[in-house]
Amino acid sequence: MPAIKHAILLTMSVLGAYLYLQVPFLKQYALQVFALVTIIYLVLQKRQRGQSYLILPENSSANLALINFAFLLLTGASGSLASPFFAITFIELFFLALAAPTKTALLGVLEIMVFHFSLSIATSNNFVLSVSEWSNLLALPLVMIFYIFAKDQYQKAYYNSLLVDAEERELNKAQSDDQAVADFIASLINKRLPMLEFLLSFPDKNKTAIAAEVKMLKRDLNILSRHISEKNQTDDDQKQKNDN
Repeated sequence: MPAIKHAILLTMSVLGAYLYLQVPFLKQYALQVFALVTIIYLVLQKRQRGQSYLILPENSSANLALINFAFLLLTGASGSLASPFFAITFIELFFLALAAPTKTALLGVLEIMVFHFSLSIATSNNFVLSVSEWSNLLALPLVMIFYIFAKDQYQKAYYNSLLVDAEERELNKAQSDDQAVADFIASLINKRLPMLEFLLSFPDKNKTAIAAEVKMLKRDLNILSRHISEKNQTDDDQKQKNDN
């Protein structure tokens, strides 16, 4: 899903949760709706991922908005910043950081902060938040920044490992080609040339054998040359593909 559409969908999930909690009749069923939406999310994840089932949604997946809505319902209905379930918000931020682009994740945490601040300030005494509520609120952007930093470091480490693996494969291929050339040269020096020297000692008698040996030598040289050419062409195509 494009980043803009994904950001709009996440914003709608936050706004939808906020509006839902403004209706007293609906608010009393928030826990049941949370359970229902969570089950729907898990079923969708199972259907989309198949055997490689993962709880974390795919990058820029619409499922992220669904589970985001569920998390906000649970914490919002149970006290928001003073909720005993507020710690689940950090799991919510973890999902956002890993399954959304950085800009979308930052926008998401700002919206979540506004969501919790609005709910908490409306139910507080004299519209003043407690120290613990301020602490919970200010922890959200700090945790999100940490998650994004950790994600960036993991991606760099992962790409570096892929680069090292590619370099090792190229080195192994090069060593394999070098070994093939070395084996051919060793065979030529130790077997083929001595045989030709022996046959050439009596050229008139060994014309047929000499011709057959030269033919086999040409064939093996062509096979080796073709193998090296194909490898070089494959390497060039792969390099061009990586550059693009």
